[in-house]
Amino acid sequence: MSTKNRPYEQRIEELEKKLEETRKNLNYFQKERDEFIYLASHDLKAPLRKITTFTERLIEKSGAQLNEEALSYLQRIEKNVVSMQSLVDGLSELSEIDANIDFKKYDLNEIINEVLKESEALLKKNNATVHLSTLPAIDCNKLLIKKAFKNLIDNSIKFQPEGQSAQIIIESDLLNVEEKINLNLPVGEVYYKIKFADNGIGFNEEDANKILKPFERLNGSSSYPGGGLGLAICNKIIKMHHGIFYAKGHENEGSLFVLILPQFFSNYLPI
Repeated sequence: MSTKNRPYEQRIEELEKKLEETRKNLNYFQKERDEFIYLASHDLKAPLRKITTFTERLIEKSGAQLNEEALSYLQRIEKNVVSMQSLVDGLSELSEIDANIDFKKYDLNEIINEVLKESEALLKKNNATVHLSTLPAIDCNKLLIKKAFKNLIDNSIKFQPEGQSAQIIIESDLLNVEEKINLNLPVGEVYYKIKFADNGIGFNEEDANKILKPFERLNGSSSYPGGGLGLAICNKIIKMHHGIFYAKGHENEGSLFVLILPQFFSNYLPI
């Protein structure tokens, strides 16, 4: 090794050490944050259950004696508690997604078919139809990918215009070289683009990033109940698989959710 190159190589080593230290610190703070969220959401569940119980008892025992306005207030309390419980459950679920998970090769066709079988009653109740193409086999955590698929299907069913049935199209393509370059992915690696398209209410294109963040809601909870965490959970799951998750859509013209996933799990993290 020449003396001339040593200062440059030393600088590279120093930067690599600082990067590794930054990653460790980031992992530590993320773990602390998730533990706090888990404990906070766990502690909130007990008082919410009590509020629900006492509200139900009050309506059951004294509902006939209350005037229409008072009864309406109790029903609104009950509805908001249900919404809060959904939010707390979502927070707990988000915090429980652990970065130290096992990855094995799974056929995504088997996973999506399990999801569809478990969601059969919901699909039938809402007269929803799923058009499924062949999906690839990749390195993944089955439970997490299954959860992401379930959230996306539930999302498509929920966000439909009144009186319309969901039409969901799920298909997959290989990512081409140009797409990899545009997404800052290594050209030599194999990536799949898995698409969930629906005919729902859609959203404005400028809100595409907003809807992937926790608690971001574009529609009122009275029309579309939920905690606003389903897509945020999907986003976290796909990032943990070293993939990319994004959305496209136009208001009243449906939504498209795209999952970019590597065939083989590695230490490479997309930018």
